[in-house]
Amino acid sequence: MVEKIHTLRNKFEKRIYGNLKTYRIKGKIEDFGYETERIPYVLAGHYIPDFIIETELGKVYVECKGYLRPEDKRKLIAVKKQHPELDLRLLFYADNPKNIKWAIKNGIKFAIHKIPREWLHGL
Repeated sequence: MVEKIHTLRNKFEKRIYGNLKTYRIKGKIEDFGYETERIPYVLAGHYIPDFIIETELGKVYVECKGYLRPEDKRKLIAVKKQHPELDLRLLFYADNPKNIKWAIKNGIKFAIHKIPREWLHGL
């Protein structure tokens, strides 16, 4: 039996869903699912932080962002996940609630407009 279908994203997917349903009824396929599995993958790349501050507690990596694009979010999460030992921080150009919420959700320290003095000491 087909699992509960999430909202199909566009007309093309709706058309294909209808085709698959028809095939299943005619006995050509037993079952199918729509977005029922997540398959992990890793993209290789290099992250070059904007600034690296050497402190008595270690390095602080600062990424300056005016606009936090989806690809930036993906990259920062991947770096943080693969290098949890790095002290990665965001410096936002503007006080954008969406960016702040994202940084908090992902456990990334952040500041707005300028680097706080405590960052210079690794705090």
